[in-house]
Parts: sequence; structure tokens; C-alpha cells
Amino acid sequence: MKPTVLAIQNDPTDPPHLVGRWLIEIGFDIEILRAYDGEAVPTFVPPHISAVMPLGGHMGALDDHIAPWLPNERAMLLDAVNRGVPIFAICLGAQLLAAAAGGEVVRATQSEIGIYEVSPTSSPDEIFTLATSVPVAQWHEDMVAKLPTGATLLASSEACENQIYRIGKNQYAVQFHPEIDASIIHTWEEHADNAFLESGKRSVEAEVAAAEASLISTWKPIVQAWGLSVLS
Repeated sequence: MKPTVLAIQNDPTDPPHLVGRWLIEIGFDIEILRAYDGEAVPTFVPPHISAVMPLGGHMGALDDHIAPWLPNERAMLLDAVNRGVPIFAICLGAQLLAAAAGGEVVRATQSEIGIYEVSPTSSPDEIFTLATSVPVAQWHEDMVAKLPTGATLLASSEACENQIYRIGKNQYAVQFHPEIDASIIHTWEEHADNAFLESGKRSVEAEVAAAEASLISTWKPIVQAWGLSVLS
């Protein structure tokens, strides 16, 4: 039986996509839990799961009235933190992880939609071995304002300090979207959420398409390095 990553899909338009493919390439199965479609979210990490990947979504991390499965998802993430289960949390997932583990999530003063750069901190890390600023695809209006106690900040942007953080040995969160390409952006623009509507931008599909090669060359090795650390 292959090691399995549980991808918690919070929004119909944000599947594991590229990140899922990259992990399958190195030997994982990806089990998608479609929380947005009413699939039951447990409050603990199932025994057969090797790692957890909470994905993005249009809702806020504490919008339980919009997404009633979020309390269970936060409970599962806290269970993973407490038991040392590896995590790779993306965008909303990064905010859910922070909220579950005692951090704070707020509305950002400036949304990030499109291609931006994140810059590494001086904290060394075995997976996110960033030497300089690197491009990321962003789509968010909320942010982690306070990291959980004991978390390590690994990268920041001008508009959002907590872009990449680590809890424990192998539990990571990224505020941006390494899983997307221009096809996902096209769908998001067709189904515009509040983050996009309030950004003042008409389209970022072209800039994401132009950056795809750079995004993949940056984030595929890092995602696969995380996966290999789970396998080791």
C-alpha cells in the first residue's frame, strides 16, 4: 500500500492539481476529501494517512457559518500537530493550521492577487532552502497575523509577513498557491470571489501563465523534498 496524503479540498475550484501530481510522481497516493461537497471531515487524522494537506478556499478560516466542516478540519490539524503527522498547508489551509494551533488570522490590509515575491528569513530549513526572493502565485485577502507558539517563520512578502512557516519538524504552511497554474486562475476569475473583486485587478491570468515555468522550477523540487522527507 502506497503512503497516502489526505488532501482536504475546501473549494470546488481548488484541487491538489500540480502539487498532487508532483507527489504522485515520487510514490504517493493522493486521497481527496471533498469537504465542500459534504464529505465528512474527521476530527483526527485517519490511521492510514501519512500526511495532511489542507487546501485553499474562498471562505475565512473561522467562517464556520459558511463552511460548517471547518471546526472538524481545525481539530484534525491540531491532532496532526500534537501527534507529529506531516502537514503541507496551502493558503486557507495555512490559516486554518494557524488558527487550530493557537495563532491568529485577520483580514489583510492589502490583498495579494497574482504574481509576487517572497523573501526567506534567516532561519535555516531542510526543505525550504531558499537563498533569495522567489516568485509565488497569490490569491488571498486574509492572512496569518500571529504564528502559533513555537512556529518558525521561513519567508515573508511586503504585504504579508507570514508567508511560509513551520511547526515542529515536518509541518509546513504556505500562504500562496504552489498547486495552481493559469487554468486554475482562469476558473477563479470566472467565479470571482471577494478577494479578487476587492483587489481592483481585472485579470492576472496572463501574468500567471508567463510565470508558470519559473513557478514550477521553484516549487516542484521543494514540494517533492517535503514528500521525500515524509517517506524517509
